[in-house]
Amino acid sequence: MKQIRNRGSINYVSNGDFSSGQVGKVPEGWEVKSPRRSLTPIFKLAEKKGRKVLLASGNGREDCVGHLTTPVLFKGNRTYQMRTRFHMSSDINPHKNLLFWFFNNGIFKFRRLSDGEVEGQNRFFVPGKGDVRSEVRIFFQMNAKGKVWINEVSLEECEPIPSRLVSIACVATEGRPQLKTSDWEQVLDVAGKSGVDLILLPECMEESLEKPISIKAAEYGMYISGAFHYTDKKFDRIYNRALLFDRKGKQIGHYDKIHPYDHEILLNGRTPGTEAPVFKTDFGVLGIMICYDSWFPDVAELLALKGAEIILFPNASYYRSLMPARAADNCVRIIASSCDAYLAGIWDTTGTEVTALEADPTCWANYCRDYRTFKNVHKRKIGKIEMLSATLDLSQSPSPHNWGGPMNSAPGGRRN
Repeated sequence: MKQIRNRGSINYVSNGDFSSGQVGKVPEGWEVKSPRRSLTPIFKLAEKKGRKVLLASGNGREDCVGHLTTPVLFKGNRTYQMRTRFHMSSDINPHKNLLFWFFNNGIFKFRRLSDGEVEGQNRFFVPGKGDVRSEVRIFFQMNAKGKVWINEVSLEECEPIPSRLVSIACVATEGRPQLKTSDWEQVLDVAGKSGVDLILLPECMEESLEKPISIKAAEYGMYISGAFHYTDKKFDRIYNRALLFDRKGKQIGHYDKIHPYDHEILLNGRTPGTEAPVFKTDFGVLGIMICYDSWFPDVAELLALKGAEIILFPNASYYRSLMPARAADNCVRIIASSCDAYLAGIWDTTGTEVTALEADPTCWANYCRDYRTFKNVHKRKIGKIEMLSATLDLSQSPSPHNWGGPMNSAPGGRRN
């Protein structure tokens, strides 16, 4: 198989620069495929700015779909970068109309360069041993007249994806005991001395705890979050509000519960929140939902769509069986702190709870079983409070049915 040198590395895509072949014909070494002949888009070599490029365009039908494919031979158990550069007509949306596919993975992020060219790339680990055979595919779909002039597609071995480790702790109490400020300070001392990056407290915290929490966050250089009965004196409103303090003890954001429990509104006069913000930290992007929010799919979905990798979930009581769905549907991690029967919990993106690895035999994620995205799971009792902690790796986010990459995997992969 022909391999070309590209930027000092081997491009495993044969004729990935489309230099071989006759203008007006399919590039040498590539083949056109489509589920139905009448849906087949146009794939052919063209000339643009004095060089050969691949032209992919619609065939006049809005439901056209098909792809250009070439075989690749590469090594398993290694990390690869897939890259492409192209120009496109104004009616093309690369997220909707294009897919550069390899090994059930592909390119899902694009940026426009200063000369109007578009660049896309992705880096991913490919499991397996020895020589592995697969294909590189360029899909065009759902655009009747749009055109794309593709300069190159490359697949190169690259450095492994570095781990993004974060130590998380969450807590739970047995029922709702009357806890003193000193009880919570003791928990924060234990968490801080153990080196956690973030600890989540439950719902129904008292406003008087804000200052002690801020002091402990700064003392140990850790993020702290929890939900409070919060009075907004300026607008004469009461919210069920989660606060987030950074490593310096500064409050860097808040979330107001969008779905208050009925009596919170009817009997306590609390005002519902209207926004679902996300917060960028030095280890990743966080979102927050509170207690009754979990019974509705919208808050978790909004947070995930806005880039949240971890959703903090302070609550007074909750239904644990919802958590695998909220995590797996949105490819996020859920961290739950509760006032309910010592039921703190941490779920990864496969919906697996870190203290119950084999609870669901229908979780078929190969990453879940072979490349666990969590470790160092510990439970400890601190007075009337139980603390659960784990180290999470945010560099990999597998789904519960993972077939080597996000395409064809649950839930819905990266469906265009």
